[in-house]
Amino acid sequence: MTTPSFPLQQWYVAAFGSEVGRTPLARTVCNEPLVMFRRRDNSVAVLDDRCPHRLYQLSRGQLVDDDIECGYHGLRFDGMGACTHIPAQKQIPAGFGVRSFPAAERSGLVYVWMGEPVRADRLLIPDFPENGGAAWAASGALRHVEANYQLVVDNLLDLTHLTFVHKTTLAGPGIQENPLDVRVDGERVIARREMRGVDPAPIFRTLRHFPDKIDRYQNITFIPPSHVHIRIEATPAGANDDPDLVHHVVLNHLTPETERTTHYFWSICRRMRIDDAAIGQRLFEMNRAAFDEDAEVLKHQQAMIDRDSARAALANLDADKATVAARRIVRRKIEAEKAKT
Repeated sequence: MTTPSFPLQQWYVAAFGSEVGRTPLARTVCNEPLVMFRRRDNSVAVLDDRCPHRLYQLSRGQLVDDDIECGYHGLRFDGMGACTHIPAQKQIPAGFGVRSFPAAERSGLVYVWMGEPVRADRLLIPDFPENGGAAWAASGALRHVEANYQLVVDNLLDLTHLTFVHKTTLAGPGIQENPLDVRVDGERVIARREMRGVDPAPIFRTLRHFPDKIDRYQNITFIPPSHVHIRIEATPAGANDDPDLVHHVVLNHLTPETERTTHYFWSICRRMRIDDAAIGQRLFEMNRAAFDEDAEVLKHQQAMIDRDSARAALANLDADKATVAARRIVRRKIEAEKAKT
């Protein structure tokens, strides 16, 4: 059996909290088909999306109170996966049911633990207070990407591609000329690029209308297995005491669907002009357009990787320091899990 490219003893984002309700939601995570729904107490249940009778999708059924009813033969299962009702017989076989997955909500996101349930420590779930915090305005979306999740992480950790892929939105001078300072703090990769006295990119003109040169900073944090927190700072050139230094934050959660496809959950968060809906919509559209451009690049990159019969390793350049460090962390996790099997 081929070792997957993702660790399993981890929490992964499975949905935005707003997606999960009283209608079953189907989503594949780490090659596993899942069904999610809310119980009447508002808690989230996550089950294997296969009825054990004839493996029909439970997500194609409906909720009856707090049970999900299979749409094929009417079997019902509670939020922990235990079978509670078989219409065609009175007795339920001992232990008959479906696998349940630990689930939790934080920062407007639904997380699912894909490994051994006894190891599902909720203290391991990262917190992103910008998403839904009282001092912030946030909007986001889910983008399906036809590429391995690590390629998406690579894309976010090496922002030198902004100059060439996102010419009308995120591009701006100074990215190529200034190096990325990278350090590893435990299991986190922290990177920063400083660009002083540069012309503002389109996205900066949209929110703050900078008339002249700016000092621009990219702060990127990789949190395993697949979160990338990007804090963008911008200020008039030389204005070190600018109270609006944090221009915006982009939260990125890359969840493996399969070895070659990814659920890309993203949010853009700002702490200025939070009541200006028009500005919020403009920022959302600019970022969505940029991420659509990324998805197109990544789709073709994945296709070329799949067609490479030599299975050549990806080359690493100076700008890939954060990418290399993040991949090492993930690889260690995968190898540690493999050693225990």
